[in-house]
Amino acid sequence: AGGAMQRYEAAQTTLAEAVAAGDVKRKALLAAEDALTSLCRRGLGNGRSAAPAAPRVQAASQRLEEAASAVKNAAEEQQTLEGQVRAAKVKAAEENPEHFMPKKAAVPAMVVPSEKPAEPAQPAGPPPTTVALLFPGQGSQYVNMLSTLKDTPEVKQMVSSAEAILGWNPLEYCLNGPESKLEETSICQPCMFLGGMAGLIKLREMRPEAVERPGAVAGLSLGEYTALCAAGVFTFEEGMQLVKLRGEAMAEAANSRPQAMLSVFGVDQETLEKLCKEQAVGNEVCQIANLLFPRGFSCAGTTDAINRLKEEVEKAGAMQAKLLKTSGGFHTDLMKPAQEKLTVALEELMPKMKPPTCDIYMNVTGKKVKAGTPPADFMPLLAKQLCSSVLWEASVRSMIEDGMNEFFEVGPMRQLKAMMKRIDMNMWSSTTNVEV
Repeated sequence: AGGAMQRYEAAQTTLAEAVAAGDVKRKALLAAEDALTSLCRRGLGNGRSAAPAAPRVQAASQRLEEAASAVKNAAEEQQTLEGQVRAAKVKAAEENPEHFMPKKAAVPAMVVPSEKPAEPAQPAGPPPTTVALLFPGQGSQYVNMLSTLKDTPEVKQMVSSAEAILGWNPLEYCLNGPESKLEETSICQPCMFLGGMAGLIKLREMRPEAVERPGAVAGLSLGEYTALCAAGVFTFEEGMQLVKLRGEAMAEAANSRPQAMLSVFGVDQETLEKLCKEQAVGNEVCQIANLLFPRGFSCAGTTDAINRLKEEVEKAGAMQAKLLKTSGGFHTDLMKPAQEKLTVALEELMPKMKPPTCDIYMNVTGKKVKAGTPPADFMPLLAKQLCSSVLWEASVRSMIEDGMNEFFEVGPMRQLKAMMKRIDMNMWSSTTNVEV
């Protein structure tokens, strides 16, 4: 029996080492990309001939190809090791079933009434780690996500539960798309929620304590629901029901009139707010939807207003002004009809909700809700989020200030890590992607 457990633990260690090595290779790839981009920008600048720069560009291109190949090989190795860990876990569970039995939840201590407001009850057990879990939102989806985790027993169970709630199989869209269908709000949001929760299963194999005792969680927009589920506020099934309603309600609100979203980089917040206000004439809507990183935003509103905003921010010197595939005016007043429906659903679920087992950093405030806080104290923020700006940069900075020194992006793609690079370079090097 001991041998099976030792092999399982050894497989976990090997996987963790491979993940760390792969992260080093990904950093090298990013550095190679930056170096090549810098050379290309300078090649024809300042009136100098491009000829002397050509050898350097070729060398940088070669380094980029080598770095990309190394990352690909590392990803393949990691995938193989993940399979070995899962197989070793099955053997260990057969011989040591008691080790893998779910632990019973601690019974909350009785709260004695007091004239003073009570501090949130702190969860019993070992102290939390200084690890923060970050969950991506709509826009990080891609066809073929979950392909490496689809056969995991826990993921199979989640897919089965999700299909019963949704009336359709989210794994089919994750694996096969088509991309146009996976981008639809009512389809994308349940798939992303499933992806984030599946990522937790994968992370538990890599770093059990990061999942069992995180110091903090946060999620970008839709990802906030995944974060709340990870913190034990509601079950996977309850979360999927909320996400289903949210996606459908937002899609309906988005179809009520032409709407658009715009990614903006390279202007300050004050200038952007002024330009948004100038476009919001008559019954037009134009607001900052997401404050993502320094001088990095997304704006949303009615299509005509967003198109005008694109022209104005380009005149103001923005380095990027790109219309997004996301079709709705999310995180603006255009989502009020969806907000009303979501509020009703949250109120109905409230009696079943549990206090979070770790700190949660909320989109609307960019500040933490402490572990043990009653859900009624912070759940209104979840409904308010639909019509409010997402303060992602503020949330990440608050986590860092509060002592979080290691981050895991749990879910598809690497958008949150890319943002971390612009928020805090030191923490970017301490951020790991848990790809699904």
